[in-house]
Amino acid sequence: MNRRRLLGFASALVLTPAAVRAQTFPDRPIRFVVPYAPGGSTDTSARIVSERLSALLGQSVIVENKPGGGTIIGTEIVAKAKPDGHTILLTPAAMIANAAFGVAVPYDIDKDLIPVMSFVDLPMLLAASNNAPFKSVAELIAWSKAEPGRTVAYASAGVGALTHLWGEYVKARTGMPLEHVGYKGSAEALRDVIAGHVPLFSDVLVPTATAIRAGQLRGLAVAMAQRSELLPDVPTVAEAGLPGMEGSVPFGISVPGGTPAPVVARLNAVFNEALADPATRRKLLDLGFVPVGGPPQNYATILTTEIAKWRKVIKDSKIPPPQ
Repeated sequence: MNRRRLLGFASALVLTPAAVRAQTFPDRPIRFVVPYAPGGSTDTSARIVSERLSALLGQSVIVENKPGGGTIIGTEIVAKAKPDGHTILLTPAAMIANAAFGVAVPYDIDKDLIPVMSFVDLPMLLAASNNAPFKSVAELIAWSKAEPGRTVAYASAGVGALTHLWGEYVKARTGMPLEHVGYKGSAEALRDVIAGHVPLFSDVLVPTATAIRAGQLRGLAVAMAQRSELLPDVPTVAEAGLPGMEGSVPFGISVPGGTPAPVVARLNAVFNEALADPATRRKLLDLGFVPVGGPPQNYATILTTEIAKWRKVIKDSKIPPPQ
């Protein structure tokens, strides 16, 4: 056997284990870990796509809810799981906020998790109580600056949530005297804004879009480049006079560090195929999610960009880390 053929044969032997894993993957059911409680919209999005994934992979994709610790518990489970592709994570946007704040977590997001794909985005929006003295962003800006010393309270799902950071981003960019009121979740904040206890709300489309459609709130702007199908009458941030202030809560798909590249590529391919399925896509859009997809590098870039963006907002606005 000549040297060239010998080297080729040796290379084939080196590549065989990874190639075999990709060809036989998956050989048992897949755990799809969702670091949220069951029943919410994020949990539902995972269950919607898992149905299609099961058909594409020929193996059951079982959603496991592992809430707690601000999504840290579920994330840690996947970060420390066997890196064979049979345990995957619906990667929470809270991981971005934690990294931006420098919160200590029991895993390294750069080493212990590998991006598979950008899954879905949940766009942010600005809404107002029906008894608020403004009906548009332009009126809000004018009213907020009309009297020296006036402040405008705005609610969010909690201190350190991306919706809180986006509210501070809008405050810094517009110069409005906004004052944050953090709640223990979006539902609690929504109730108080509907009741008129807080005039302004920085939140995401779900479930606030439902309240706007029901006439319980006024939609001032959606933080998207195009209008939302759920709220076609609510202007985008650019149309409302807040250009460049688009924002969303991004969710991804990740696997444990060390997962073979061919397995990551296989998962990326089937997730993209699932998101391209018209029925699956329609269900996600009806929930308020924007399906994204793309190669793993796209999601890696999103993570890097978003962490840097919110880290700057935190520093500039002197926001203390959540307790």
